[in-house]
Amino acid sequence: MSDKVVSVRKGYVSAEFLSESHRISGDVNLRGQPLIDTLNDINSHYIRLENVYVSPITDPVVFSAQNPVGQVRKEGTSVVVLPREEDGYAKHTIYSNAGTAPIYYSLFVAMPGFEVRGGLRMGALTDIESMLVRSVDKFITIYRATAKLLSHPEIEFYGGSILVNREMATLFAVEKA
Repeated sequence: MSDKVVSVRKGYVSAEFLSESHRISGDVNLRGQPLIDTLNDINSHYIRLENVYVSPITDPVVFSAQNPVGQVRKEGTSVVVLPREEDGYAKHTIYSNAGTAPIYYSLFVAMPGFEVRGGLRMGALTDIESMLVRSVDKFITIYRATAKLLSHPEIEFYGGSILVNREMATLFAVEKA
């Protein structure tokens, strides 16, 4: 689905927040920190969006609502689709794209309503299994990814980065790329 819309406003990123029932698109004011770090901030439960468009997940091109401002609940979000790979980079989360010799992995995530496929890039010293299942971060970044809607497999969302809510995942399957 994603048509790679990049916000033209400096300090903002365009994002699609997907749940089992809705696609919520809008611009997020980053306020100097990456969206993944804001999603993993335990001191807030909502993300403020501007230029908000809401669609049923099963018909994502038909808008059921449009508002100048909205708040999306982090815990209710399954995945967040971002247009560019660099939009998913982290600064402050525990596994923040660190390491001098990255190792690449292919990742499959099964979760209610979606299957997500893409890549991980971790530092050589990172224990990938520990990062996936024991990390305190709620969201992880998957690069060059797709999220397929299980009820309508013809509907796929593409992004340079997809941020996955780990707490909604029922399966992580990983292998070295």
